[in-house]
Amino acid sequence: MKQETLSLRAIYSFHILFWLCYGAILYASLTTWISSPRQIWGAVISDVLTSSAISYINFFWLLPNLYGKGKYTAYITASVSMIICIVFLRVSLLGMTHRSVVYTFFIRSVPAIGFYLITTVVWFFNNLITARRREIELRNSQLNSELKFLKLQLSPHFLFNTLNNIYSMAYFSDTNTAPAILKLSGMMRHMVYEDHGKFISLSREIGFMENFIELWRLKLDEKPNIVFRHTGVNEGHRIAHLIFLVFLENAFKHGNTMNGSILISLDVSQDDILFFQVRNDVINDHKPIEEKSGVGLSNVKKRLDLIYPGKHQLTLQNDLKSFEVNLTIDLK
Repeated sequence: MKQETLSLRAIYSFHILFWLCYGAILYASLTTWISSPRQIWGAVISDVLTSSAISYINFFWLLPNLYGKGKYTAYITASVSMIICIVFLRVSLLGMTHRSVVYTFFIRSVPAIGFYLITTVVWFFNNLITARRREIELRNSQLNSELKFLKLQLSPHFLFNTLNNIYSMAYFSDTNTAPAILKLSGMMRHMVYEDHGKFISLSREIGFMENFIELWRLKLDEKPNIVFRHTGVNEGHRIAHLIFLVFLENAFKHGNTMNGSILISLDVSQDDILFFQVRNDVINDHKPIEEKSGVGLSNVKKRLDLIYPGKHQLTLQNDLKSFEVNLTIDLK
């Protein structure tokens, strides 16, 4: 409320200052050919009053209530009538010039028509800016809604897979079941309570990834070669929440976790370019990882396009022996 009051005061102050400056310029120009101060002040006051009247009537009433509602004929009629009335008023207040009647009406109409045209242009320009702003706000609202929808898909997908893993551990009375549930609790806390916006501290996201990897270590009996390294990360780096989760899930769910390896690296360069890579051995079943991943990869591709348009590059490489993800993101 206080900010709105200050904004209104600034607008009112600008308008008052504008008309004072206009009056001062008009006064200075009239002193060169009118000697009577009374006549000068009369001309200045009448000019400022009639010019401001035509400006505000056109801008705040005629344009929004007639033209803005498609009443074009009524707008033209009202505009012409207003200009004629203002011109006759100016002639009656200022009187005739020493030249012809036609010249008198012409010279009295110049300010009226001038301010009418100026306010019309300003109104159209203001409407254009307002429409553009609303379009951007609507687009951002749609993007935010789509992002929320994608993340709502993501969380149940992750929880479904993890609970399946823990269920199998409990079914076989695995001693790692309790630690796995504890890890899952911490990860769910990260997913729910850390999600206050699109971005989160990269360090926290790395902590989530480490817990995710450890959860899989507890579940797997074969203990494959799992390597996760990260360099160049500082507290100022922020990343889209859970943006790496799908790639990690795919590596463990569809990779060769019996005797293969999973290599994960995350590096941030000095100019804040993030390089993320996941490479995992696969079991040769002649079916591309992209097809087996379901909504996962499609989901993360959409999120990347929405959050990092023109600032990321994602490549997926799949052969009979391995699957590799390379993701580059400009964090600036």
